[in-house]
Amino acid sequence: MLNSLKAISLGVITILILGLVNQLVIIMSVVGYNSLTALSPDFVPWSQTFTYVIGGIGFFIVMAIGGLVTAREAAKQACLKAVIASVLGSSISLYLSLQNEIFTPVAFFFISFGVISSLIGCWLWQKYQQRVKDQGKAV
Repeated sequence: MLNSLKAISLGVITILILGLVNQLVIIMSVVGYNSLTALSPDFVPWSQTFTYVIGGIGFFIVMAIGGLVTAREAAKQACLKAVIASVLGSSISLYLSLQNEIFTPVAFFFISFGVISSLIGCWLWQKYQQRVKDQGKAV
């Protein structure tokens, strides 16, 4: 039980901290992109697409790392704990940023995308562990 709480807590904390870093990267990227649009107005129609692409890639990376950290700390049922951590982490993040609009289709999409990303991070950690185990047997 204590191991489960530790794994989920570390996953949620990782998601929240890296989520803040991701938001900073998005803001800096958008400011840079707006500077580019001031020089060349041809890029103006793509500004919203640029923001969503940068944000989506960053969100995927944040959630995958959160799943990886959760799986690293979990002794058993790593994928289940990674899903719990991703739902909690993305829900807290969405609640703090959206507040009144948390039950929208976009919010549910991001939570679903976060769960899938977290499962990918968990899967990558398990593949890495299997590779390390196989190399240990070969030596």
